[in-house]
Amino acid sequence: MRDVYDVAIIGMGAVGTATGFLLTEFTNVQSVLFLEKENSAGQIASDRRTNSQTRHPFGGELNYTPAVMKAIKRYSDMIPSYANSEYGLGYDILRRTKSGMVLAVGKNEKDYLTRKFHDTVKPVFPNAELMEDKEEIAKLEPYVVKGREKGEEIGIIKLHADIVDFGALARSFEDNARKHQDKKIDVKFNTRVKRIQEISDEYDLHTDNTDNGGSFSARYLVVSAGSYTLSFAKQLGLGGDFVAFPVAGKFYTSPSVINGKVYTFQEEGVPFAATHADREWDGAVTRYGPTATPTLMFEKNRLDIREFIDNLDPVLLDTVISKKAIRNIMIKNIAYSVPGVGRHLFWKYEARKIVPSIPYADLKPAPEFGGVRTVGINKRTRELKLGEFTLPEAPKDGMNICANMAPSPGASGCLGIAYKNVVKITRALGLDFYDEKLTKVFGTMPS
Repeated sequence: MRDVYDVAIIGMGAVGTATGFLLTEFTNVQSVLFLEKENSAGQIASDRRTNSQTRHPFGGELNYTPAVMKAIKRYSDMIPSYANSEYGLGYDILRRTKSGMVLAVGKNEKDYLTRKFHDTVKPVFPNAELMEDKEEIAKLEPYVVKGREKGEEIGIIKLHADIVDFGALARSFEDNARKHQDKKIDVKFNTRVKRIQEISDEYDLHTDNTDNGGSFSARYLVVSAGSYTLSFAKQLGLGGDFVAFPVAGKFYTSPSVINGKVYTFQEEGVPFAATHADREWDGAVTRYGPTATPTLMFEKNRLDIREFIDNLDPVLLDTVISKKAIRNIMIKNIAYSVPGVGRHLFWKYEARKIVPSIPYADLKPAPEFGGVRTVGINKRTRELKLGEFTLPEAPKDGMNICANMAPSPGASGCLGIAYKNVVKITRALGLDFYDEKLTKVFGTMPS
């Protein structure tokens, strides 16, 4: 007779570990099981080499509506609260950059920037500034101005930006969860979940781990398995209206010329980041990207034919073809991936828009950076889900599961997603939630 855990969590990225941390620290849960196929936490989408290390939103995400930006910001602000609390002490999680901005080049972009500044950015970030003076802009980011044609108009929204090592953040969540000696907290690394079954009031998880005969049981299941979340959800009859759209992001690097983060325009409603230039964590290089191209892979450099075939759906091709904004982005980024000419095109149309004086020889492909993000597409409406979403989308009696997908803004909302998970878990299992204790760390949470 194997033990039944109160909660099992599949995936130890930032969202999964954050859920485990909040559960163990702020509820009276008695047992939690973490299952992770890698050899440590935060190794896939949360690894700082696979993402841009940006704590979103910082105001440069012009594809967000004001409501979306405000909602995401509330949960993103939990990260500095955590980093500056007793739980984050001793971890190198969060750093403040010297500058943050969104850049407009040319009159049309400047007009759009001005409108978005007043309509979207300023209401959420009251300290944001609209700037057009090149000399003032050069004080923040000299290479954004250096080498630019004299008559070329530019403007920026000046912002503050943080960089986050989301992998280190995930490992700190794990450490804090493990500290509870009064509870049964088990972590199983190198354990891949193969199949999930709902049996009576429990979930049986069948893995490739030989412990316990390779199987584990739990009363509540959290799936935060990145690109594989939707596949797991479908095993339990969830997410049938969605198909996964995996998108690969690649980067280039140059010698370090950017002090912080310089974003370019992102189209409203499109869940892909436009090219931006970022100071790398250690300051050694400037990173440019990401590109966004369709891929057969669900994780970087890991071809999964079975998952690809299971996910095949005509909606994928139809969405790319029928939605002009998505189609144009895909075509452009596929061109950037063509051997030989792709690097030159990216240098000419993307990198030089941000750093006009960058020599072609200085822009190098950076295969050590980049990863895969999966966007959910609603098969009925052809809508691409912007930001995180959780299945089931509405509570279902007797269904004790949260399946989280968080392609963009990704791990920035990890504590907010985790908080919503824990609210559902405590209600379903009749657990106590220590609201006052949580409020002391993170402030009053949205109802």
